[in-house]
Amino acid sequence: MAARFRVLDWMVPWAVSATLAIVAGGARGQSLEEGWSQLDRPSSTAHGRFLNMLKGEKYNSEDKEQARAVDLVAKRHTYGIYLNHEKMMQPGEIEKTMKEFDGYIQSIVNSREREREVLQPLSDAFRDKVRLHAREVIEYKSARPVHKIHNARLLAKVAVLGQPELADTLIALVKEPSQNDGVRYHSFRALTTLLSQVQAGTSNSLLNKEQQAKCAEMLVDFLEQRKGPPKTAPIEEINGFRILRREAIRALAQIHTPAINDKVRPALVLARFAGDDERIQPPPRIDERVEASIGLARMRPDKDRLYRPDYAAGQIVKCLGAFGQMANSDRARKEVAATRPWRIEATLLKESLETLKAESGSDKYVAQVVDRAGQLLTDVVNGRDFSKDLTWWTSPENEPTSKELFQGSADSTVKPSERGVGESGK
Repeated sequence: MAARFRVLDWMVPWAVSATLAIVAGGARGQSLEEGWSQLDRPSSTAHGRFLNMLKGEKYNSEDKEQARAVDLVAKRHTYGIYLNHEKMMQPGEIEKTMKEFDGYIQSIVNSREREREVLQPLSDAFRDKVRLHAREVIEYKSARPVHKIHNARLLAKVAVLGQPELADTLIALVKEPSQNDGVRYHSFRALTTLLSQVQAGTSNSLLNKEQQAKCAEMLVDFLEQRKGPPKTAPIEEINGFRILRREAIRALAQIHTPAINDKVRPALVLARFAGDDERIQPPPRIDERVEASIGLARMRPDKDRLYRPDYAAGQIVKCLGAFGQMANSDRARKEVAATRPWRIEATLLKESLETLKAESGSDKYVAQVVDRAGQLLTDVVNGRDFSKDLTWWTSPENEPTSKELFQGSADSTVKPSERGVGESGK
């Protein structure tokens, strides 16, 4: 560096010391009470060091300068939207910083196995700092909704790196009575990512059984107890709640244990949404029912000897009947754009039903449902008219042998609504 810029030898160590001092000083005491100028310069300097670590410079938690650099970059993305509010509210700025953040995550996720081993310590440190600082902003008394939601989005993105502590943070955020629903929405998305890693066994940071149970309890409580807008509310508000609820269903669908205990029964909640239970208000849309059916189909009957997969299949039948009618109606209106991604949903349903069949052993009713569903969903994917084949799905005669989801539990039933197919909204 001295040769390139022709500086005096004594200036080299001075320049290095000054750079390190900026990074160190920036990390010292940085908080949401300070201005953006206190974070901008040191975090910009730290960014270069952070990129070097992403490119292969091994992270060592004992190296204070590396640790400060990681902390400052995490603060820049979490604190930045609050401290630099005026600039961040300009068109495109939020998505610009989100794209940069997503680039960090993808660099880690898409790295080759050998590179991932080198990056793992950095990944662990970065996700920890993002979790801590994002929660600070979300819970900060002066933070606005946009600041909170932005940080919840960061948590949803960093969830792919896997972290047990993140589950505890997300549960706390959702359960906070005064919490913004936008934060809840992204928290549910983050939980979906975490729980899918647990079930697939693809993460080194898997949630233990107690944490999984806490996630299930929170999600079940939200879906059973959270009241939606009144019937007189604008349809936009009602559908906004349904979108929030759908993300909670999608997260719960990642839990494949039918019942955690007598009060927390994920399978029953999913069955009631899939079967359009009359007690659910506002009525579930078809996207909610599809997500519930996918989760229900992936339940593990071997995890609960009282669980009856044929009853679960009976609720999926109700969903498929409505799904088929609505998809066919959309297909017939060729001049109108499709209201839903029917083909994608049909493919996901078909895959999950194959799991149901494999897990249900020799149950004849389940086998019949899955075989018939295979043809129906194939027709949806191929865009064929299947209106003549819908009678079976809507017939009251196609009821399962079991009369309750959990044998001996009279309260584990679905009360079918009298609503028409279109009354739940699309």
